[in-house]
Amino acid sequence: MLDKVGYIAAGLGFTSIAASVAAWYTEKGPDAEENAHAERTGIFIGLWPQTFFALALIMFKLKDMGHDKDVKRLMDRLNNKIKDVETKGEEILDK
Repeated sequence: MLDKVGYIAAGLGFTSIAASVAAWYTEKGPDAEENAHAERTGIFIGLWPQTFFALALIMFKLKDMGHDKDVKRLMDRLNNKIKDVETKGEEILDK
């Protein structure tokens, strides 16, 4: 589970690099104000990759440390709680 999240985070990091460049080039215009806006948008999106890459590294490190079992246990507990809430909601709606 943690490795899947890590790969997703790394993919989002690479995608946001491409999105930053794409936003910068596609929003450019003939006006200096439009160019400044395009540059700011590109820089804003360009701040995301390091966060995604750090998250990916954390997920991979947690998996190496053996916390994948903890995440599975927590997900199982969460799914059980969701089922309980759904059952109680159906009981309330049936009344």
